[in-house]
Amino acid sequence: MSQPTEAPAEGDGASWNRAFVALCLVSLLSGFITSPFMALFPVYVEADLGRLPIFTANLRALMLMLGGFSALIGGRLCDLLGLKRTLMVGLLGGVLNGFVFHSASPLALFLLVFLIGFTTGPWTTAGQSYLIGSVRPGQLGMGGAFYFLSGNLGNALGSFFTGVLKETWTFQQLGTLMSVGMAGVCLLALWLLPATEAARSHDGLALRAVYLPLLRQGSARLLIALRLFITSFWGMASLLLPLLIYRVSHSESMPAYYASISLAVAAACQLLTGVLRDRYGRLWPLLISGSGFALCGVGVGLCWQSLPALFAFGTGLTATAWAISTLIPSLINDVAGPQEKSRLVGLLHLVWSSAMVLGNLLGGSLVELDPGLPFFGGALLAAGGTLCAWLLCRRLDTKHH
Repeated sequence: MSQPTEAPAEGDGASWNRAFVALCLVSLLSGFITSPFMALFPVYVEADLGRLPIFTANLRALMLMLGGFSALIGGRLCDLLGLKRTLMVGLLGGVLNGFVFHSASPLALFLLVFLIGFTTGPWTTAGQSYLIGSVRPGQLGMGGAFYFLSGNLGNALGSFFTGVLKETWTFQQLGTLMSVGMAGVCLLALWLLPATEAARSHDGLALRAVYLPLLRQGSARLLIALRLFITSFWGMASLLLPLLIYRVSHSESMPAYYASISLAVAAACQLLTGVLRDRYGRLWPLLISGSGFALCGVGVGLCWQSLPALFAFGTGLTATAWAISTLIPSLINDVAGPQEKSRLVGLLHLVWSSAMVLGNLLGGSLVELDPGLPFFGGALLAAGGTLCAWLLCRRLDTKHH
């Protein structure tokens, strides 16, 4: 068995300054520059290529599944190549985002989406591994909050400027700007991020050998179940809330206002969750966030015909979902051993991707039967995830004592 990758040393002040701050800066810039792809890809496919929304949906599902599968490989690459090289593989995928807006052929789009999806796994795995390694365990609550906020803030600012530029720019011009900008981010990451050592191993990827021991651990299985239940509901909610708001308000702009408000509240909730976790431990922030997630699901299920209720309970769902995500890196640090942190990040990203696809499919099917049904079902999933969180915390506390 190979030795683990050496991440930036936990608790070291210099590592915090260099690795963590540089990581957040790279995440911010990457989110900012790639935002046109996130915001306008479905519009480009329909407006310029004349394809139906199902074409875009299939490509997005492909990206999610590839990202999940490649996260498993990314977890092992962190061992074999080191965190920095693995992160660079992920960042190079961002350069390809701009080429999408230059592609009119379905085959070219498929190949680009395949490559982009495959690089999201290494980016996610190495990024969160850098986070866990460069922040003291007692500060992982705030560390996780700032890390996720940096990407979200970059995406939000980039989306705003994308809307301004799109008034006069073509898709092709935006694509060129994305590719050139992401090339610059890659160079900046090479310069700023500290190098990490790779393991010496003759076993190759050896995915079965490195992941099976993780799956045999009760704590890891509970964390996987928590991620699966919560994300499956979030996959349904993130798909259906904009649709229900549009149906109730009959306004195409109202879902955008909802997204702006809910993400702003979620940002504040992430910071609060980070503070609570670092001050009071993991249990109560997890239980409060999970219970709130379930209750807001019930609220939407009961009141989906009311626009104010959709805004209120939908914003609650967004805020509590992001609060739980903020706590995941600290849970990974608590559950995984020194050799297993990057691998558990990769495994959980596969679970996240699969759950998002499952949630989208379930939500799209159930909403046509009754708009409240997906949210009642989601509330049960959230309750199951909250139970897993409680059991996990009890198990970890017992192990530490």
